[in-house]
Amino acid sequence: MFASSPRVLVIDDEPQIRNFLAEALNEDTSFLELASDMENGVSAISRDRFDVVLCDVHMPGIPGTELLKLASHSNWDLSVILMTGRPEFPDMLSSIRFGAADFLLKPFSIQDVSNAVKNSYQRLCLKRQERAHSELLDDVVRRRTRDLETALRQLDEAYKTSLEALVAALDARERETCAHSMRVKAYASHLARLADYPSVQLTILQRASLLHDIGKIAVPDAILLKPAKLTILEFEEMKRHTVIGSRIVEPIEFLRATAPIIRHHHERFDGGGYPDGLSGERIPLGARIFAVADTYDAITSDRCYRQAMPYEVALNEILRCSGTQFDPYIVELFCSVPESLWKDIRAEAECQSISDPFQRIVN
Repeated sequence: MFASSPRVLVIDDEPQIRNFLAEALNEDTSFLELASDMENGVSAISRDRFDVVLCDVHMPGIPGTELLKLASHSNWDLSVILMTGRPEFPDMLSSIRFGAADFLLKPFSIQDVSNAVKNSYQRLCLKRQERAHSELLDDVVRRRTRDLETALRQLDEAYKTSLEALVAALDARERETCAHSMRVKAYASHLARLADYPSVQLTILQRASLLHDIGKIAVPDAILLKPAKLTILEFEEMKRHTVIGSRIVEPIEFLRATAPIIRHHHERFDGGGYPDGLSGERIPLGARIFAVADTYDAITSDRCYRQAMPYEVALNEILRCSGTQFDPYIVELFCSVPESLWKDIRAEAECQSISDPFQRIVN
């Protein structure tokens, strides 16, 4: 807490006034110092701590109003009471502007001085308490913020591990899945940025890209790993993975928002896709972006039923399907990216992919 009595400095060029104030404040202060001019007064403030300063306005050399300006610019933690026997409106206006605690008109009584000092000191103590409380709150906020950031980092790591576990579970059955998911995530992220996809939803799209095929866990191996074209019945069974995938992630709070993209990543812009036959902008934007990224990777990567095809084949197929399978705007964005950049994105994604996620998690 603060001292019950203030430390006071008196600055006045008249010895009689200084002596009068020393006597008047004798019982109201814990420490009292006298200065005959502004230079000595500022020197005293610089070497010692004061709570209240009584300063004459009209003195030879530097006027008392300059002390207020200096106190304001220097952020001194004290109250300034100005004194004058010749009150002038500009001086009073200036003192108010620069935050004078009080204004005493000479001649003043001992009671006037005592009341002014006590009131100024009480207000100063209140300001100090408010500042201390604010600083304490700031410190608490900083600590809580650090704690929250730590918790969020830990939560993010937990989310990452959970994602790896889910992708690894599928990768244990279909060895190409993890690398494919990492590449599609990278392609979709780049297209999303070009499409001004909401930044707050980019993480959702990235997670959905990693988990888009999680529903294939429920697809029989004979269909999932078949090295030949699927029959009509087999394809109908394969199509169920979009609905199954969305159902897998929906109960998981941090993945729930990915469900619409996972469910609709095989919809077509013309309405001929599955599972719900959505068309145009009724298809979530994330799913429309993903569809182009997924097709590009599917064509340019080895599959169990064929070898990887060159970039030109993928480009021509995506252009051919613009407006039917794909959103024309997303196709336009895809075509604006040079082949060399897509290759760089692929290479970086493959470096980031987990070499053997199933073994990593099991061990």
